[in-house]
Amino acid sequence: MTNTVKAHGPKKNVKYIDMDVYAEAKSRVQHVLDTFDSVAVCFSGGKDSLVVLHLLEEVLRDRGWEGPADGKINVIFRDEELIPDNVINFVQEYAKNPKYNFYYYAVQLKSEKFILGKKYEYVQWDKNREWIRPKPEIAIVKPEDVVFDQYRMDAYCAQNFKGKIAFINGIRCDESLIRYRSVVNKRNECYIAGTDAPNVKFVKPIYDWSEKDVFKYLHDKNIKYCPIYDAQMWNGQALRVATPLHAESAKRFNKLRTLYPIFYEQLIAIFPEMLEQDRYWNEYDPYAVIAKYRPGFEGVIEYIKAEIKDPVNRKMAIKRVLEAWKIRKNNIAKGRGDHNFGGYPALHVFKSILGGNYKRVIQPIKKPSKADKEYEELIYGNSKINKSG
Repeated sequence: MTNTVKAHGPKKNVKYIDMDVYAEAKSRVQHVLDTFDSVAVCFSGGKDSLVVLHLLEEVLRDRGWEGPADGKINVIFRDEELIPDNVINFVQEYAKNPKYNFYYYAVQLKSEKFILGKKYEYVQWDKNREWIRPKPEIAIVKPEDVVFDQYRMDAYCAQNFKGKIAFINGIRCDESLIRYRSVVNKRNECYIAGTDAPNVKFVKPIYDWSEKDVFKYLHDKNIKYCPIYDAQMWNGQALRVATPLHAESAKRFNKLRTLYPIFYEQLIAIFPEMLEQDRYWNEYDPYAVIAKYRPGFEGVIEYIKAEIKDPVNRKMAIKRVLEAWKIRKNNIAKGRGDHNFGGYPALHVFKSILGGNYKRVIQPIKKPSKADKEYEELIYGNSKINKSG
């Protein structure tokens, strides 16, 4: 690896250390092995978790591990049902490897589909509908009557382990500003995050790697990656292993027709409503929706109350708007946001909600667009705008 690990932040505060990201990641894994009683890799079949799994093996070999006789490596995989066959086949190659304690889950799990600016809940492996494919024979399928959410699923997976538990994953900061902030806002052991369970931590040893670092590692170590990435590259898609119905993937749902035509037809057979997303997303005009509501944060909340039917999502969306509104007011009051509406132009917040981006805190922007400024004028008129909202 050639990248240099550095403290993120304003350029004048950047601090370089004499360590590359590869060596630093191995050091983090060493620390986790020394600190926790139980360690498991959260494996998705994707490139990032693949790197983490092999990094753990590498560190264990450095410590004298020679294979199953010295204990197996714990691996957790959650089969989200709506996954192409080549990803499942790739994961099952690892599941059959005798050096792993491989926990392959295929249970009912709450998830979301995104259709023309709105999110709707569905359940993976819902026992009340047809499945896109049978559950694999190796899968853990019980309890069959329980519908998990993400947090209950984490706790369910943790019950297989004892003591202080580390779930190692392949999260990288350059994929998301939210992920970046979640790491850099913590001063010590920033790659270790808490969960709802006091004895369980999430560990992100490659949080500062780039996508190039990931593929360089796989190339240098001669590790075969899932073939979905080659197909995605030629199809002009982002390189991701994820269900195709959540917000970011659904915005490119039409790409499935050329990438996996059979898989596409299977999805449409079970979720025919996704045809609407496929056919009309490119024509979807968020400004036409926004124009139906009065300008400003009150209009965003009116939209949420009228259009987001699920009460949990509705409550979360309103919470995110109010958070952004409060931060905007505070920034303006402290003289930190006259140039960019406190980082939260009302239009930016409205579009974030329309894009389904309210599971986590809405991120601020540094520079407002022309459309942002015009929308603020609709709110306050052409006189000097009271940007505090």
